[in-house]
Amino acid sequence: MKTEQAKQLIQHYLDGTASAKETHLVDSFVEQQLLENNWSANDAQKAAFGKKLKARIDAERLKEQELSENLRLRPKTITRRLWIVAASAAVLALCVIGGLFAVKNRSEDRSERYANDVAPGGNRAVLTLADGRKIDLTDSKTGELATTNGLSVKKAANGLLVFSVINNGGANDEGKNNSITTPAGGQYQVNLPDGTLVWLNAETKFSFPSHFNGKNRQVELDGEAYFEVSKDKKHPFIVKSSKQEVEVLGTHFNINSYDASLGTKTTLLEGSVKVRGAGDEKIIAPGEQSMLYANKIEVNAVDPALAIDWKNGEFRFKNERLPSIIQKLSRWYGVQFVMNISSEQMPSFSGSVSRFDNISEVLKMLEETGSIKFYINGKVVTVK
Repeated sequence: MKTEQAKQLIQHYLDGTASAKETHLVDSFVEQQLLENNWSANDAQKAAFGKKLKARIDAERLKEQELSENLRLRPKTITRRLWIVAASAAVLALCVIGGLFAVKNRSEDRSERYANDVAPGGNRAVLTLADGRKIDLTDSKTGELATTNGLSVKKAANGLLVFSVINNGGANDEGKNNSITTPAGGQYQVNLPDGTLVWLNAETKFSFPSHFNGKNRQVELDGEAYFEVSKDKKHPFIVKSSKQEVEVLGTHFNINSYDASLGTKTTLLEGSVKVRGAGDEKIIAPGEQSMLYANKIEVNAVDPALAIDWKNGEFRFKNERLPSIIQKLSRWYGVQFVMNISSEQMPSFSGSVSRFDNISEVLKMLEETGSIKFYINGKVVTVK
């Protein structure tokens, strides 16, 4: 925006003819200028400062008009009040013009740094049947994909993969399981033969039998998944992951087992869950999360919504450290991050953004701290 355009915008703002959008723009510029000058105030005060200054200027103008109509007012007083109005307007103009160019430069800077934006992930996965056949679920059409050993496999219009027993079921698969693997930038939802619903996050492998004929309904997980288990008191549902086993009868829970060295997290939303691992065993209640780490299980109260934000199509951060956020973005957008900052320079973040926005929208939110910048180059994102 050119200086002349900035001056016109300011004049509209001062004479009350600015649109709501223009008014918001000027207020934002003033706020940003004050932020850059490290003005000591809270965010609400900073945001309101521009509006208050305008109100003061308008009030001075109104007083000046009233005084001008009063013949007893001395010229010296009128001149003094006019100077106050002009000075206030000048202060605002300097702030806004400075802010305009700062925002313009920042916008141009971002447009260059984000030129190679990255699209979000989607429903992408590969199904490997117990008989060895592979089906790419990403490009497959809706409808029945296969039948195997008394089992029908169908893809619904919404991308849900449905396994249904046909012909009274089939024989056991001699220990062979079906498996679904999601790549980086992939996710998938599965309806198991017993009616259990499973949401798979990116970079996850999930294995399960064609038929739950045994005493338990046992599945295996490597990655992250959210479960809504169909109730069956006679046949417990068991999820085996790295160094951990979760047993339920019918409940809603999330398991994050990406990296056993960082711990396996199990978060309960409904029902009751028994977590076993490394010789330890704990029962967790809704709103609690177990962490299996270094051969010990710890249970803490958490906000379950943060654990299943991915399943609900969001990124939600609450005082979350940058390395943790980067792991999530890497899996979902299929990018690699290069860190050019030290661990001491890595801030924590709070906020939320849609998981189905381009990566630039997430990075913009993270940059609001003002302490870091991101540079996108193909599938590599550099942090400075």
